[in-house]
Amino acid sequence: MSPPYRLPKLLRFLGAGSFGIFLYYLILYLLTDVMGLWYMFSAVVASIVNYVSNFVLQKFWTFENKSRENILGQAGRYAIMFGGLFVANLTLLYVLVEYAHIHYFVAQVMITTLLTTVSYILSRQIFAK
Repeated sequence: MSPPYRLPKLLRFLGAGSFGIFLYYLILYLLTDVMGLWYMFSAVVASIVNYVSNFVLQKFWTFENKSRENILGQAGRYAIMFGGLFVANLTLLYVLVEYAHIHYFVAQVMITTLLTTVSYILSRQIFAK
């Protein structure tokens, strides 16, 4: 009997990331358009939720790293990666909205597309067995 089919790692990464992105955009929209909060504040809150969701899904599902032995080290490296991507995201978002006059939601889609590639490359290294 052959083992059950598993999605390739890249597809699992994109699936888990898509869930995190869905949460991010949902929170960004709700806080900005429904609650009337500043889009930059909304982006910070949405990013934190996205970070936690992505760390758990990427570690345990995408990269199938079930070990809890080095979880603090991985969380630390992931936090550093997240911090860099977070700063890049907020900087690009502000520049695209305030100076290029692109709607915040469209700007965020553009930025997400760019930063997803960087995130995959770095996450592969962080969760390597």
